Amino acid sequence: MKTLKEQVEEIKSMKGSKAAKKAAFVKLGLRKYEVELLMSELPKTVRETHKFTFGVEIECLVAASLMRESATRNEMPFQYEGYNHVDNNHYYKFVSDSSIRGENPIECVSPVLTGKEGMKSLETCCKALNEANAQVNISTGLHVHIGAATLSGEAYVNVFKNYQKLEKVIDTFMARSRRANNSQWCKTLQGISFECCRTRYDVLNVMRDNRYFKVNACSYARHKTIEFRQHQGSTDFEKISNWVNFCAKLVAWSKKNVLSSEINSIDEIPFLTKKEKSFFKSRAEVLA
Repeated sequence: MKTLKEQVEEIKSMKGSKAAKKAAFVKLGLRKYEVELLMSELPKTVRETHKFTFGVEIECLVAASLMRESATRNEMPFQYEGYNHVDNNHYYKFVSDSSIRGENPIECVSPVLTGKEGMKSLETCCKALNEANAQVNISTGLHVHIGAATLSGEAYVNVFKNYQKLEKVIDTFMARSRRANNSQWCKTLQGISFECCRTRYDVLNVMRDNRYFKVNACSYARHKTIEFRQHQGSTDFEKISNWVNFCAKLVAWSKKNVLSSEINSIDEIPFLTKKEKSFFKSRAEVLA
């Protein structure tokens, strides 16, 4: 039989919210002032907020004249430029991309974005693209960059290990053209061993300095990001923002966690909320 002191210490050290601990103290029969005193002794909960930077590259087909009119009307800052990989914080750039098949191919590259303001900017971009009647097809993709400058070597490696164990589930809510090893522009991570990797250079080496994987290790050198290349082309803000959020949460979760085995269902994804899981389940049903 545990003493009252032992039970109190057990509650103080248990995992869970402060509300759960308070309820447990009350259940012990402690007086109100005793409970309040014990609550004041608990360490403050520190919520880690991953303030990430992100960027998107939207491959699509859109007439320049219509895009200029729509972007101007929606107050979307933009520039048409030659092919380049230069980052900026101020405007969306439209550059050529030889991998896109169709009339008026273009890649819309966002500036470096962050937080709610960044998402609002991205929403405006999608609105402008759709008003200009931008189209996507099987040759187009959506690439998401998540800022990785502050990641430790271990956390960076974890992102690739975790994506590899999530990949077969992620495939279920991607277009068939982007699943498994179906696309030369976003090849599978299956069969690559990250077990001996300790740094981003190790990851780059085992991936043979090749950027055309579902997760790209080459983008760090130029942009200090991890690039997620698997998503099919889209100008739909809901789909894009949910995928950006997925990638960002995966990176944040990988700071301290690595999956021990392959994930077999969306419900098993540890860093998604119930609402987020529901969204990806609905996408999987549509794409089944």
